[in-house]
Amino acid sequence: MNVSEACELFLNHCGSAISLSKHTLRAYQSDLRDIENYLGSLTRLDAVSKEHLRLYIRHLREQRQFKETSIKRRIACMKLLFRWAIHESIVQSNPFDTLNERIRLPRRLPRALDSVDAARLRQSVVKLADKGGYDLLCHRAAIHLLMDTGIRVGELSSICISDMSLSDRCIRIQGKGNRQRLVYMLSPSILAVMKCYLAERHGLHVASDKLFVTSDGRELTPPLVRRSLRDLAAQAGLTLRVTPHMLRHTCATQWLESGLDIRYVQKLLGHHSISTTEIYTHVSDQGLRDALSRAVGGKR
Repeated sequence: MNVSEACELFLNHCGSAISLSKHTLRAYQSDLRDIENYLGSLTRLDAVSKEHLRLYIRHLREQRQFKETSIKRRIACMKLLFRWAIHESIVQSNPFDTLNERIRLPRRLPRALDSVDAARLRQSVVKLADKGGYDLLCHRAAIHLLMDTGIRVGELSSICISDMSLSDRCIRIQGKGNRQRLVYMLSPSILAVMKCYLAERHGLHVASDKLFVTSDGRELTPPLVRRSLRDLAAQAGLTLRVTPHMLRHTCATQWLESGLDIRYVQKLLGHHSISTTEIYTHVSDQGLRDALSRAVGGKR
C-alpha cells in the first residue's frame, strides 16, 4: 500500500472509528498531506525507513525552519499513522522503533491575565450587555462562560441546548477524545447571564440545536468568538493579545491560587493527565514571586 492510500484510510479510521473532532481531523489532514508531499504519494508505506524520518525532520528544521512544536506535531501524526498501520497489518515493522531523534520543546509557561486585567475585561463584558440586542447578549454570554469555566473555545462552540441544565447549574461538555465532563455555573453573575440569554435563545426560530447562535441562525464559531474577545479586550484597554485559551489559563491559575485541589482543576479542565495540569502550579509560583518582589521593593 502506498503512502497516499494509507493516509486516506487512516483519516477515515480517525473520523469514524474513534470519532475525532473536526479540528483534529483538519490538523491530521494537513500534516499527512505535507508528509505525503515529502515522501511521495506513490512511495510504499513499508519502504519508509528511519532514515527517511530523520531526513524529514532535518528538512522541516533546516530548510523550512519550522519551530520545534510544529515538527513535534507532524512527527506525532506520523507515529499514529504507523501505529495504526501495524495494527492493521499494513506494515510489519515500525521505523519509529529504532529512530533515535529527540525534539526538544522550549518550556513555556501558559499566559494568564493578572487580576487587574481580568477585572477590566469582566467590566467590558458587562458593558457589552448594556448596549442591548440579541447578538451582543450572545457574545457576552459566550465570553462570560469562557471566563468562568475555563472550557476550550471549540468546546464552547459545540455545546447544544440539551447540554445545559440551569436547575443543576451545570453544562455537559464534550471534550478531547470524546471524554465528557461537567462544568458549573456557580456565580450569580454567570447564572443570571445564561438565564437571560436562554430566554432570548428560545425565542429564536433557527434549525441549529447549538446553544450559541447569532440572530441570523449562524453558529458561533471559534473565529467569531476570538474576534469578539479581541474587540472586548481592546475596549477594556488591555495591551495583551487576549485569546480564549488565555482565559482558560487564567481560570486554572485562579482556581489553584484559591486553594482548589489540583485533581479538581484537572477534572474541570478535562485534562487526561495530571502532568498537563501541573504546569499551572508554576504559573502560580511565578505570581507569588512577582508579588513578593513588589512587596520587598516597596520597603526599600
